[in-house]
Amino acid sequence: MNEHVAKILQELIFFLALVGVSECLRRLVRRAKPDSRVAEALLICSLVLGWYSVSITLVLLNKWVMTSWKGGLPFPLFYTMSHMILKGCFALFYLLVTCQPLKVPSCGACFGASIVGFMTALDVAASNMSFLFITVAFYTMLKSASLIFILVFGLLLRMEQCSLGIAGTVLLIAFGIFITSYGETEFDATGFWLVLSSEVFAAMRWLATQKTLHSSGLSAMQTVLFMSPASSVTLAPIVVLREWHELTFLAEPQEVLHYFLLVLVPGFLAFLLLLIEVQLVKVTSSLTLSVFGNLKSVVTIIFSIVVFGETTTLLQWSGLLLALTGMLVYARLKNKSLAVDSLALVRYEVLPQEDEEPLEGNENGCGEVDVQIDEPKVPPPSTVGAKTAPVEEEPQ
Repeated sequence: MNEHVAKILQELIFFLALVGVSECLRRLVRRAKPDSRVAEALLICSLVLGWYSVSITLVLLNKWVMTSWKGGLPFPLFYTMSHMILKGCFALFYLLVTCQPLKVPSCGACFGASIVGFMTALDVAASNMSFLFITVAFYTMLKSASLIFILVFGLLLRMEQCSLGIAGTVLLIAFGIFITSYGETEFDATGFWLVLSSEVFAAMRWLATQKTLHSSGLSAMQTVLFMSPASSVTLAPIVVLREWHELTFLAEPQEVLHYFLLVLVPGFLAFLLLLIEVQLVKVTSSLTLSVFGNLKSVVTIIFSIVVFGETTTLLQWSGLLLALTGMLVYARLKNKSLAVDSLALVRYEVLPQEDEEPLEGNENGCGEVDVQIDEPKVPPPSTVGAKTAPVEEEPQ
Protein backbone atom coordinates (compact mmCIF):
# COMPACT_ATOMS: atom_id res chain seq x y z
CA MET A 1 0.00 0.00 0.00
CA ASN A 2 1.20 3.52 -0.80
CA GLU A 3 2.73 5.30 2.20
CA HIS A 4 0.51 8.36 1.75
CA VAL A 5 -2.66 6.25 1.51
CA ALA A 6 -1.66 4.37 4.67
CA LYS A 7 -1.28 7.66 6.56
CA ILE A 8 -4.62 8.94 5.24
CA LEU A 9 -6.30 5.75 6.46
CA GLN A 10 -4.62 6.16 9.85
CA GLU A 11 -5.98 9.71 10.06
CA LEU A 12 -9.47 8.44 9.20
CA ILE A 13 -9.29 5.62 11.77
CA PHE A 14 -8.08 8.10 14.40
CA PHE A 15 -11.11 10.33 13.95
CA LEU A 16 -13.55 7.43 13.67
CA ALA A 17 -12.21 6.07 16.97
CA LEU A 18 -12.88 9.45 18.59
CA VAL A 19 -16.41 9.44 17.13
CA GLY A 20 -16.97 5.96 18.58
CA VAL A 21 -15.81 7.03 22.04
CA SER A 22 -18.00 10.13 21.95
CA GLU A 23 -21.05 8.13 20.85
CA CYS A 24 -20.54 5.51 23.57
CA LEU A 25 -20.32 8.22 26.22
CA ARG A 26 -23.43 9.94 24.82
CA ARG A 27 -25.47 6.75 24.97
CA LEU A 28 -24.37 6.08 28.56
CA VAL A 29 -25.30 9.63 29.59
CA ARG A 30 -28.67 9.45 27.82
CA ARG A 31 -29.47 6.16 29.52
CA ALA A 32 -28.79 7.69 32.93
CA LYS A 33 -30.36 11.09 32.20
CA PRO A 34 -32.16 11.47 28.85
CA ASP A 35 -32.55 15.27 29.02
CA SER A 36 -28.98 15.99 30.07
CA ARG A 37 -27.15 18.84 28.38
CA VAL A 38 -24.02 16.70 28.47
CA ALA A 39 -25.69 14.27 26.04
CA GLU A 40 -26.52 17.17 23.70
CA ALA A 41 -22.92 18.40 23.88
CA LEU A 42 -21.62 14.91 23.12
CA LEU A 43 -23.93 14.73 20.08
CA ILE A 44 -22.39 17.94 18.74
CA CYS A 45 -18.95 16.54 19.51
CA SER A 46 -19.71 13.36 17.53
CA LEU A 47 -20.99 15.36 14.55
CA VAL A 48 -17.99 17.69 14.58
CA LEU A 49 -15.53 14.79 14.76
CA GLY A 50 -17.39 13.06 11.92
CA TRP A 51 -17.29 16.31 9.93
CA TYR A 52 -13.54 16.58 10.51
CA SER A 53 -12.88 12.95 9.55
CA VAL A 54 -14.78 13.11 6.27
CA SER A 55 -13.70 16.61 5.23
CA ILE A 56 -9.99 16.21 6.00
CA THR A 57 -9.87 12.72 4.47
CA LEU A 58 -11.52 14.03 1.30
CA VAL A 59 -9.00 16.87 0.93
CA LEU A 60 -5.99 14.62 1.56
CA LEU A 61 -7.35 11.91 -0.74
CA ASN A 62 -7.95 14.36 -3.59
CA LYS A 63 -4.41 15.68 -3.18
CA TRP A 64 -3.03 12.14 -3.38
CA VAL A 65 -5.13 11.29 -6.45
CA MET A 66 -4.06 14.43 -8.30
CA THR A 67 -0.35 14.08 -7.63
CA SER A 68 0.37 10.37 -7.04
CA TRP A 69 -2.21 8.00 -8.59
CA LYS A 70 -0.59 6.41 -11.66
CA GLY A 71 2.16 9.02 -11.37
CA GLY A 72 -0.35 11.89 -11.32
CA LEU A 73 -3.92 12.01 -12.57
CA PRO A 74 -3.91 12.98 -16.27
CA PHE A 75 -7.59 13.98 -16.38
CA PRO A 76 -8.55 16.04 -13.28
CA LEU A 77 -11.62 17.56 -14.96
CA PHE A 78 -13.07 14.17 -15.87
CA TYR A 79 -12.37 13.09 -12.28
CA THR A 80 -14.39 16.07 -11.03
CA MET A 81 -17.22 15.38 -13.49
CA SER A 82 -17.38 11.80 -12.22
CA HIS A 83 -17.92 13.14 -8.71
CA MET A 84 -20.76 15.35 -9.90
CA ILE A 85 -22.51 12.36 -11.48
CA LEU A 86 -22.01 10.21 -8.38
CA LYS A 87 -23.44 12.92 -6.12
CA GLY A 88 -26.64 12.91 -8.13
CA CYS A 89 -26.85 9.11 -7.99
CA PHE A 90 -26.27 9.06 -4.23
CA ALA A 91 -28.85 11.83 -3.70
CA LEU A 92 -31.44 9.89 -5.74
CA PHE A 93 -30.70 6.72 -3.78
CA TYR A 94 -31.02 8.61 -0.47
CA LEU A 95 -34.38 10.11 -1.43
CA LEU A 96 -35.71 6.72 -2.53
CA VAL A 97 -34.52 4.93 0.62
CA THR A 98 -35.96 7.60 2.93
CA CYS A 99 -39.22 7.62 0.91
CA GLN A 100 -39.08 11.35 0.31
CA PRO A 101 -41.29 12.64 -2.52
CA LEU A 102 -39.60 13.26 -5.88
CA LYS A 103 -41.83 16.12 -6.97
CA VAL A 104 -41.26 17.76 -10.32
CA PRO A 105 -39.74 21.20 -9.60
CA SER A 106 -40.92 24.40 -11.20
CA CYS A 107 -39.01 26.04 -14.03
CA GLY A 108 -37.61 28.60 -11.60
CA ALA A 109 -36.40 25.88 -9.24
CA CYS A 110 -34.79 23.98 -12.12
CA PHE A 111 -33.06 27.15 -13.31
CA GLY A 112 -31.81 27.92 -9.80
CA ALA A 113 -30.52 24.37 -9.27
CA SER A 114 -28.81 24.51 -12.68
CA ILE A 115 -27.03 27.75 -11.72
CA VAL A 116 -25.89 26.12 -8.48
CA GLY A 117 -24.67 23.08 -10.42
CA PHE A 118 -22.81 25.26 -12.93
CA MET A 119 -20.97 27.17 -10.18
CA THR A 120 -20.31 24.00 -8.18
CA ALA A 121 -18.66 22.29 -11.14
CA LEU A 122 -16.32 25.22 -11.77
CA ASP A 123 -15.57 25.61 -8.06
CA VAL A 124 -14.64 21.96 -7.48
CA ALA A 125 -12.75 21.65 -10.77
CA ALA A 126 -10.57 24.68 -9.99
CA SER A 127 -9.96 23.41 -6.44
CA ASN A 128 -8.93 19.94 -7.60
CA MET A 129 -6.63 21.30 -10.32
CA SER A 130 -4.92 23.59 -7.80
CA PHE A 131 -3.58 20.49 -6.02
CA LEU A 132 -1.33 19.94 -9.02
CA PHE A 133 0.56 23.14 -8.20
CA ILE A 134 0.31 23.95 -4.47
CA THR A 135 0.38 22.16 -1.12
CA VAL A 136 -2.68 21.25 0.95
CA ALA A 137 -1.48 23.63 3.68
CA PHE A 138 -1.31 26.63 1.32
CA TYR A 139 -4.61 25.61 -0.29
CA THR A 140 -6.34 25.50 3.11
CA MET A 141 -4.93 28.88 4.09
CA LEU A 142 -6.11 30.49 0.85
CA LYS A 143 -9.59 29.02 1.35
CA SER A 144 -10.05 31.49 4.21
CA ALA A 145 -10.60 34.17 1.56
CA SER A 146 -14.01 32.77 0.64
CA LEU A 147 -15.77 35.08 3.09
CA ILE A 148 -14.46 38.14 1.24
CA PHE A 149 -16.00 37.12 -2.07
CA ILE A 150 -19.27 36.04 -0.44
CA LEU A 151 -19.66 39.49 1.13
CA VAL A 152 -18.70 41.34 -2.08
CA PHE A 153 -21.13 39.41 -4.29
CA GLY A 154 -23.78 39.51 -1.57
CA LEU A 155 -23.56 43.31 -1.50
CA LEU A 156 -23.71 43.55 -5.29
CA LEU A 157 -26.82 41.35 -5.37
CA ARG A 158 -28.31 43.13 -2.32
CA MET A 159 -28.44 39.87 -0.37
CA GLU A 160 -26.03 41.02 2.35
CA GLN A 161 -25.71 44.14 4.48
CA CYS A 162 -22.42 45.76 5.36
CA SER A 163 -21.41 47.79 8.38
CA LEU A 164 -18.17 49.39 9.52
CA GLY A 165 -17.42 46.42 11.78
CA ILE A 166 -18.01 43.84 9.03
CA ALA A 167 -15.91 45.84 6.55
CA GLY A 168 -13.10 45.96 9.13
CA THR A 169 -13.15 42.20 9.68
CA VAL A 170 -13.09 41.53 5.93
CA LEU A 171 -10.05 43.79 5.59
CA LEU A 172 -8.42 41.87 8.45
CA ILE A 173 -9.07 38.59 6.62
CA ALA A 174 -7.67 40.01 3.38
CA PHE A 175 -4.54 41.21 5.19
CA GLY A 176 -4.10 37.79 6.80
CA ILE A 177 -4.38 36.06 3.40
CA PHE A 178 -1.81 38.49 1.98
CA ILE A 179 0.66 37.63 4.74
CA THR A 180 -0.03 33.92 4.26
CA SER A 181 0.70 34.15 0.52
CA TYR A 182 3.80 36.28 1.11
CA GLY A 183 5.14 33.70 3.54
CA GLU A 184 4.75 30.75 1.11
CA THR A 185 8.25 29.51 0.28
CA GLU A 186 7.16 27.61 -2.87
CA PHE A 187 4.64 30.09 -4.25
CA ASP A 188 3.04 29.03 -7.54
CA ALA A 189 1.00 31.64 -9.39
CA THR A 190 -1.10 29.09 -11.30
CA GLY A 191 -2.19 27.28 -8.15
CA PHE A 192 -2.80 30.60 -6.38
CA TRP A 193 -5.14 31.90 -9.11
CA LEU A 194 -6.91 28.56 -9.39
CA VAL A 195 -7.78 28.66 -5.68
CA LEU A 196 -8.93 32.27 -5.89
CA SER A 197 -11.04 31.41 -8.95
CA SER A 198 -12.61 28.54 -7.04
CA GLU A 199 -13.41 30.98 -4.22
CA VAL A 200 -15.19 33.31 -6.66
CA PHE A 201 -17.25 30.41 -8.01
CA ALA A 202 -17.86 29.15 -4.47
CA ALA A 203 -19.17 32.54 -3.33
CA MET A 204 -21.58 32.69 -6.26
CA ARG A 205 -22.58 29.10 -5.56
CA TRP A 206 -23.36 29.85 -1.90
CA LEU A 207 -25.53 32.83 -2.82
CA ALA A 208 -27.30 30.91 -5.59
CA THR A 209 -27.91 28.00 -3.20
CA GLN A 210 -29.33 30.35 -0.58
CA LYS A 211 -31.66 31.94 -3.12
CA THR A 212 -32.74 28.57 -4.56
CA LEU A 213 -33.44 26.90 -1.22
CA HIS A 214 -35.45 29.87 0.05
CA SER A 215 -37.55 30.42 -3.08
CA SER A 216 -38.01 26.95 -4.58
CA GLY A 217 -39.03 24.90 -1.54
CA LEU A 218 -36.47 22.22 -2.43
CA SER A 219 -34.58 20.42 0.32
CA ALA A 220 -30.79 20.28 0.33
CA MET A 221 -30.84 16.70 -0.99
CA GLN A 222 -33.30 17.55 -3.78
CA THR A 223 -31.11 20.49 -4.77
CA VAL A 224 -28.09 18.17 -5.05
CA LEU A 225 -30.13 15.82 -7.24
CA PHE A 226 -31.33 18.52 -9.63
CA MET A 227 -27.98 20.33 -9.82
CA SER A 228 -26.05 17.15 -10.76
CA PRO A 229 -27.00 17.20 -14.49
CA ALA A 230 -25.97 20.85 -14.85
CA SER A 231 -22.65 20.16 -13.09
CA SER A 232 -21.87 17.28 -15.42
CA VAL A 233 -22.94 19.10 -18.60
CA THR A 234 -20.84 22.14 -17.62
CA LEU A 235 -17.62 20.12 -17.48
CA ALA A 236 -18.34 17.75 -20.38
CA PRO A 237 -17.26 20.06 -23.27
CA ILE A 238 -14.12 21.14 -21.37
CA VAL A 239 -13.24 17.48 -20.76
CA VAL A 240 -13.66 16.67 -24.45
CA LEU A 241 -11.48 19.59 -25.55
CA ARG A 242 -8.77 19.26 -22.92
CA GLU A 243 -8.62 15.63 -21.81
CA TRP A 244 -10.02 13.51 -24.63
CA HIS A 245 -6.62 12.07 -25.52
CA GLU A 246 -5.80 11.22 -21.89
CA LEU A 247 -9.09 9.33 -21.50
CA THR A 248 -7.77 6.62 -23.82
CA PHE A 249 -6.08 5.43 -20.63
CA LEU A 250 -9.48 3.95 -19.67
CA ALA A 251 -9.74 1.78 -22.77
CA GLU A 252 -8.80 -1.35 -20.82
CA PRO A 253 -11.62 -2.90 -18.70
CA GLN A 254 -9.23 -3.42 -15.80
CA GLU A 255 -8.30 0.27 -15.74
CA VAL A 256 -11.99 1.21 -15.85
CA LEU A 257 -12.59 -0.90 -12.73
CA HIS A 258 -9.63 0.66 -10.93
CA TYR A 259 -10.81 4.15 -11.82
CA PHE A 260 -14.38 3.42 -10.72
CA LEU A 261 -13.17 2.23 -7.30
CA LEU A 262 -10.93 5.29 -7.10
CA VAL A 263 -13.80 7.70 -7.82
CA LEU A 264 -16.36 5.85 -5.72
CA VAL A 265 -14.61 6.45 -2.39
CA PRO A 266 -14.14 10.26 -2.59
CA GLY A 267 -17.53 10.57 -4.29
CA PHE A 268 -19.21 8.83 -1.38
CA LEU A 269 -17.20 10.90 1.11
CA ALA A 270 -18.36 14.12 -0.61
CA PHE A 271 -21.97 12.97 -0.35
CA LEU A 272 -21.53 11.88 3.28
CA LEU A 273 -20.00 15.27 4.05
CA LEU A 274 -23.20 16.94 2.84
CA LEU A 275 -25.36 14.77 5.13
CA ILE A 276 -23.18 15.53 8.16
CA GLU A 277 -23.18 19.27 7.47
CA VAL A 278 -26.97 19.31 7.09
CA GLN A 279 -27.35 17.58 10.45
CA LEU A 280 -24.70 19.76 12.07
CA VAL A 281 -26.34 23.05 11.16
CA LYS A 282 -29.59 21.75 12.67
CA VAL A 283 -28.12 21.41 16.16
CA THR A 284 -25.65 24.33 16.25
CA SER A 285 -25.60 28.04 15.54
CA SER A 286 -23.67 29.73 12.77
CA LEU A 287 -21.18 31.08 15.32
CA THR A 288 -20.48 27.61 16.71
CA LEU A 289 -20.09 26.24 13.21
CA SER A 290 -17.65 29.03 12.33
CA VAL A 291 -15.50 28.27 15.37
CA PHE A 292 -15.31 24.58 14.52
CA GLY A 293 -14.72 25.43 10.85
CA ASN A 294 -11.75 27.63 11.74
CA LEU A 295 -10.31 24.90 13.92
CA LYS A 296 -10.79 22.41 11.08
CA SER A 297 -8.51 24.52 8.87
CA VAL A 298 -5.74 24.26 11.45
CA VAL A 299 -6.26 20.50 11.87
CA THR A 300 -6.21 20.00 8.08
CA ILE A 301 -2.87 21.80 7.82
CA ILE A 302 -1.42 19.70 10.65
CA PHE A 303 -2.44 16.44 8.95
CA SER A 304 -1.13 17.66 5.58
CA ILE A 305 2.25 18.14 7.27
CA VAL A 306 2.05 14.65 8.78
CA VAL A 307 0.86 12.85 5.63
CA PHE A 308 2.71 14.66 2.84
CA GLY A 309 5.60 16.18 4.80
CA GLU A 310 4.64 19.70 3.73
CA THR A 311 6.39 22.68 5.29
CA THR A 312 4.92 25.91 6.59
CA THR A 313 6.49 29.10 7.91
CA LEU A 314 5.83 31.18 11.01
CA LEU A 315 4.75 34.06 8.78
CA GLN A 316 2.11 31.83 7.17
CA TRP A 317 0.73 30.76 10.54
CA SER A 318 0.58 34.42 11.61
CA GLY A 319 -1.41 35.32 8.50
CA LEU A 320 -3.72 32.35 9.00
CA LEU A 321 -4.31 33.38 12.63
CA LEU A 322 -5.29 36.91 11.52
CA ALA A 323 -7.64 35.53 8.85
CA LEU A 324 -9.30 33.07 11.23
CA THR A 325 -9.70 35.79 13.87
CA GLY A 326 -11.41 37.99 11.29
CA MET A 327 -13.73 35.12 10.30
CA LEU A 328 -14.69 34.53 13.94
CA VAL A 329 -15.40 38.23 14.55
CA TYR A 330 -17.44 38.38 11.34
CA ALA A 331 -19.56 35.42 12.43
CA ARG A 332 -20.12 37.09 15.80
CA LEU A 333 -21.20 40.38 14.22
CA LYS A 334 -23.41 38.59 11.71
CA ASN A 335 -25.05 36.56 14.48
CA LYS A 336 -25.83 39.72 16.46
CA SER A 337 -27.22 41.44 13.37
CA LEU A 338 -29.57 38.55 12.62
CA ALA A 339 -30.66 38.42 16.25
CA VAL A 340 -31.59 42.13 16.15
CA ASP A 341 -33.47 41.65 12.87
CA SER A 342 -35.34 38.68 14.33
CA LEU A 343 -36.33 40.68 17.43
CA ALA A 344 -37.52 43.60 15.30
CA LEU A 345 -39.60 41.23 13.21
CA VAL A 346 -41.21 39.76 16.33
CA ARG A 347 -42.11 43.23 17.63
CA TYR A 348 -43.62 44.22 14.29
CA GLU A 349 -45.73 41.08 14.06
CA VAL A 350 -47.27 41.34 17.54
CA LEU A 351 -48.44 44.96 17.28
CA PRO A 352 -52.25 44.93 16.96
CA GLN A 353 -54.05 46.85 14.25
CA GLU A 354 -56.65 49.48 15.10
CA ASP A 355 -59.59 47.28 14.10
CA GLU A 356 -58.38 44.21 16.03
CA GLU A 357 -59.39 43.09 19.49
CA PRO A 358 -56.87 43.46 22.34
CA LEU A 359 -54.57 40.46 22.61
CA GLU A 360 -53.72 38.57 25.79
CA GLY A 361 -50.58 37.11 24.28
CA ASN A 362 -49.09 35.61 21.19
CA GLU A 363 -46.83 32.72 20.38
CA ASN A 364 -44.95 32.74 17.08
CA GLY A 365 -42.41 29.98 17.42
CA CYS A 366 -39.72 32.16 19.01
CA GLY A 367 -41.08 32.01 22.54
CA GLU A 368 -44.15 33.52 24.21
CA VAL A 369 -44.86 37.21 23.73
CA ASP A 370 -47.20 38.95 26.16
CA VAL A 371 -48.69 42.29 25.16
CA GLN A 372 -50.44 44.42 27.79
CA ILE A 373 -52.90 46.95 26.29
CA ASP A 374 -54.47 49.79 28.27
CA GLU A 375 -56.46 51.29 25.38
CA PRO A 376 -57.65 49.29 22.38
CA LYS A 377 -56.41 51.75 19.76
CA VAL A 378 -53.02 52.63 21.25
CA PRO A 379 -50.59 49.71 21.35
CA PRO A 380 -48.13 50.22 24.23
CA PRO A 381 -44.59 48.78 24.27
CA SER A 382 -44.59 44.99 24.29
CA THR A 383 -42.56 42.78 26.53
CA VAL A 384 -40.72 40.28 24.39
CA GLY A 385 -39.18 37.16 25.86
CA ALA A 386 -38.01 35.79 22.56
CA LYS A 387 -35.22 33.38 21.84
CA THR A 388 -33.42 33.92 18.58
CA ALA A 389 -33.33 30.80 16.50
CA PRO A 390 -29.96 29.35 15.45
CA VAL A 391 -28.77 30.79 12.20
CA GLU A 392 -28.32 27.99 9.70
CA GLU A 393 -25.70 27.95 7.02
CA GLU A 394 -26.19 26.26 3.72
CA PRO A 395 -24.41 23.01 3.34
CA GLN A 396 -21.50 22.70 1.07
